[in-house]
Amino acid sequence: MREIEQTITNTLKYISSTQDFSSGEYYGAFWSEKAYHGPLLDWHGGGSHHHRGAGSAALAMWLTAIENNDSEMKYRAEKAFDWLVARQHSRGGWVEIQNNEKPSDWEKTGLEELSTIETAFAIHGLGYALLNGLPPKKSYMDCLQKAGFWFLALEWPAGSGIFPHHERSPFDTLNANAHSVESLVLIFCCLEKIYGKNINIFLQGARRGFAHTLPLQWDNGCYPYRHDKGSTINYTSLVLWCFLNALEMLPGKYRFDWPEQRSINEHFKKAAAFLRSCINEDGSLDWDANETSTAKHNIWTYAITANVLTRIGGKANYASTTRILKYLMSLKTGTGLLPMRDSGEEITECLFMQADMTLFLKGLKI
Repeated sequence: MREIEQTITNTLKYISSTQDFSSGEYYGAFWSEKAYHGPLLDWHGGGSHHHRGAGSAALAMWLTAIENNDSEMKYRAEKAFDWLVARQHSRGGWVEIQNNEKPSDWEKTGLEELSTIETAFAIHGLGYALLNGLPPKKSYMDCLQKAGFWFLALEWPAGSGIFPHHERSPFDTLNANAHSVESLVLIFCCLEKIYGKNINIFLQGARRGFAHTLPLQWDNGCYPYRHDKGSTINYTSLVLWCFLNALEMLPGKYRFDWPEQRSINEHFKKAAAFLRSCINEDGSLDWDANETSTAKHNIWTYAITANVLTRIGGKANYASTTRILKYLMSLKTGTGLLPMRDSGEEITECLFMQADMTLFLKGLKI
């Protein structure tokens, strides 16, 4: 769809305009006016240089630069990855930035807290860029390896396949498990294909997370936010996105002890049916009936849901995606950008959400 392509172009212009090339510690980073997505935070509290935003923005720029042979955009993307690697914590993860460079403290301990989600999006960006020709610096190899060991250290109980949302989190949160699976597969594949290192424990950690999380699906097809509660369109789509990425990336020879493909397909089919049931006739999402998380009303959810439905495929999924995309394009603002929410105040300047949505739209299989 030409309108989607124009939206991607507009968003890439916005992303480029936010990149910081002032001298100092933020050279190559991206400034986001709005640093976070949850309504629990003050939209007007001031933005930040967000790690996950840099991962997605740099990947979107790198993939576009490769498509267009754009040397300037390649330079911009590479400098963003250099900044991101420099911000990695010595333990191997990244802190989750909220507003004004304030790290998250979900458990109210006042202690430093590294984030599974933040780390996963950083690794997603770096890993996919490396697989698509980003120069394989030693710093990138070290970064991937450190992140892989951090993910494995986070798994608790050991060997359970449960990868908490952040350090000290007591919950079995499905999207954190799924992000960890994708990250560990991506780290394994990058280290093997690009750097010639075969670190099998990363692959085994991914297998445990996948085998643990896949059957936690509800009878109606939803993947809940946590293993025992939280109906959600957003995180059902996110679990699918992570799992599709991992499976598409991982050669079959490495999946001999994973769940059978037939079983995986049945889970995906049920999840797609749940997502279709959440889409109103006009393409809007039926939030009140299906979303209990803070992602309610996020446009980000429309984009990722369209992405996974087209990738799972089938006539019904394509038809539902067409309705979603038509509705999505009807919400474009005067800036040419999509808003961040489908209701309330018009907000566009949230870098990580715009960057993620660009990747979701670029990845549509239509």
